[in-house]
Amino acid sequence: MSLEDLYQQIPVFQCLPGCTACCGPVPFTKEEWERVEDKRTTAGLTCPYASEAGCAIYENRPFMCRLFGTTESLRCPLGCGPIALLTADEARKLSQEYIQMCRPGPLPTHPDLTNPIGRKPKP
Repeated sequence: MSLEDLYQQIPVFQCLPGCTACCGPVPFTKEEWERVEDKRTTAGLTCPYASEAGCAIYENRPFMCRLFGTTESLRCPLGCGPIALLTADEARKLSQEYIQMCRPGPLPTHPDLTNPIGRKPKP
């Protein structure tokens, strides 16, 4: 699945002009980062692309910014959102797809990683 395929599954809606409610420390995939021409970094917990005019990279914003406001657990505090929200299951599946895209390759198989808290499985 491509990023565009993933983005197509996220409902769209109109944000308020100048809004930065979804702005924060947001991950980018390598592909998303390559789409951004004006590379910026921040040392804090704010997005370096948030401005008084709104998102400076709105058309190229990453997955998490697109998902914000489209599901019950990420509702817009200003009341914006699509006509129909994603279900929790739909949002979870999209997020899992995105996480897979962020990984550089398959996860290593190691017994300690399959049971990270050290509990013995139930018989």
